[in-house]
Amino acid sequence: MAFQYHIVRADLYESQRLLFYELRRYGTIRTMVTNKKPRTSGGQLSEIEACVLALVSVDGPATPYAIRKVFLDSPSPQWSGSAGTIYPLIERLLRRKLIRSKLCLTGKRRGHQISLTTAGSRALGLWLSVPIPEWVAGVPPDPLRTRIRFLGAIRPNQLTAFLQNAHQRTQAHLRAVEADCEQKRAKDKFQYLMARGALLSMQSRCAFLQEVAEALGVRLKNGLRLAGMLASSGPR
Repeated sequence: MAFQYHIVRADLYESQRLLFYELRRYGTIRTMVTNKKPRTSGGQLSEIEACVLALVSVDGPATPYAIRKVFLDSPSPQWSGSAGTIYPLIERLLRRKLIRSKLCLTGKRRGHQISLTTAGSRALGLWLSVPIPEWVAGVPPDPLRTRIRFLGAIRPNQLTAFLQNAHQRTQAHLRAVEADCEQKRAKDKFQYLMARGALLSMQSRCAFLQEVAEALGVRLKNGLRLAGMLASSGPR
């Protein structure tokens, strides 16, 4: 817990979703601002908010910088691209009383350590409870898959260039995820299982691209590496 295309931060997605919901509810921004009640600690968590609570719960109290670094170091562009939102996100969680901040000394520097409140632990428990939402269990969004649906709208030479570029970039990310998975093998088993899931997902995307290219008559460079990799990708 990066593709080189433009990443819209996860927090921005969540803000847009909430704004759309509130506008449908209140009709106009003026009515929304006038009538909307402040969100309490019982409000629904965004995915990135829940992940911050989970990190603090599992790994223990941490500084905002340490929490941000976890996201920054992630091989997933969704999380690494969201690192810049961590500090304002922590401020929101403090206002909602889901976390508490305690002044501490880190070497010669003063800082703050974040820990969960009782309300934060309860919110985290709800996030991990059943039933799992349909959008979590179902087919995940995939901007690459969506673009492939519309490749018929471009010229053959552009289509070939698109598939070659997608192949090169996914292979680069596959190597990064392979390294991350190997690094996490000796760590906490849940970290490794998460990394293993990311690896299997990337292998599946690479195989899908290979199939698309074959169906469209495009020969991908270094395609043989993928076939060999999939043949030896049993459980580790």
